[in-house]
Amino acid sequence: MSWLSSFLHPEKGYEKGQEELDKYYAQSQGFLNPYNQQGQSQYTNLNDMINKLMNPAALEDEWSKNYKISDAAKYAQESAQNEGLDAANSMGLVGSTPALQAIQAGSARIGAQDRQNYLNDLMEKYKAAMGLSQGIYGVGANAAGAQSGNAMNMGTNSANLAYGRENSGGNRLEGLLGMGGSLLGGFLGNKWNPSGGR
Repeated sequence: MSWLSSFLHPEKGYEKGQEELDKYYAQSQGFLNPYNQQGQSQYTNLNDMINKLMNPAALEDEWSKNYKISDAAKYAQESAQNEGLDAANSMGLVGSTPALQAIQAGSARIGAQDRQNYLNDLMEKYKAAMGLSQGIYGVGANAAGAQSGNAMNMGTNSANLAYGRENSGGNRLEGLLGMGGSLLGGFLGNKWNPSGGR
């Protein structure tokens, strides 16, 4: 922009400044937006997880529907039954109610422990998933905070530019009047003091 154009249209500099602000503002918000969106998407997941944890009995019932005894537990039950029958046989107690009840109790304990291990494993995975969700949500919240700060700064800078643009015409006129006053003062000073102070 030439000096004449700058002098005649001082608002153009403010408009150019606003264009630059708009460009870099859009860039910065664009960089942060994916993180903000991903964080917002995790909010629903976290709410759902928290609500489920607040009703652990219902959560356990839900998980128990898919429980199947593990191969390791089946093998342990079979081994325990065989060992129990062998022990009862060696003592001549095969077919006795107390021996059969002891064998069944041992088998039930193995099954209950296997089910508990299954539920504990699911809970560990659930908590890990919740931790990941919290981490993504936290990054998103930080991005949203940065975007909010960018918007506030953009608003302040744009307001300052708008104020300068609106007043640039008056400032130019004030400058012209000041320059005219200086010239006139110099002229009149020399007229009343022809020697120029010499």
